[in-house]
Amino acid sequence: MNKIFDKYMIYDFSNEEIIAEICRRIKKMRLSCCFSQQEFAQQAGVSVITIKRIETGKAADITLSTLLKILRISGALDGVTDLVPELPESPFLINEKTGKTIKRVSSKRKMA
Repeated sequence: MNKIFDKYMIYDFSNEEIIAEICRRIKKMRLSCCFSQQEFAQQAGVSVITIKRIETGKAADITLSTLLKILRISGALDGVTDLVPELPESPFLINEKTGKTIKRVSSKRKMA
């Protein structure tokens, strides 16, 4: 798969294809760190079975917590900041007169 994570082409791929690419990249990260699967699992705090499932592409349900552990031990945790980018505050939620953020009403309104 070429440039699967190109921000303009990512939408052309299925979830399964994206997961498979992530699994391939995790295996490459482990190998570049010169860890065996056992060492990698131990350092990350996950089971060897989890690492094996990821590397064979059978882990379509990897938890975010497990992914963070793997990225942390691989030195790639900084990539998470792009996962869910912080968006600027919506101009529709700022009061024009005061410049303060408009808050939603938290209680239910009674119908008269």
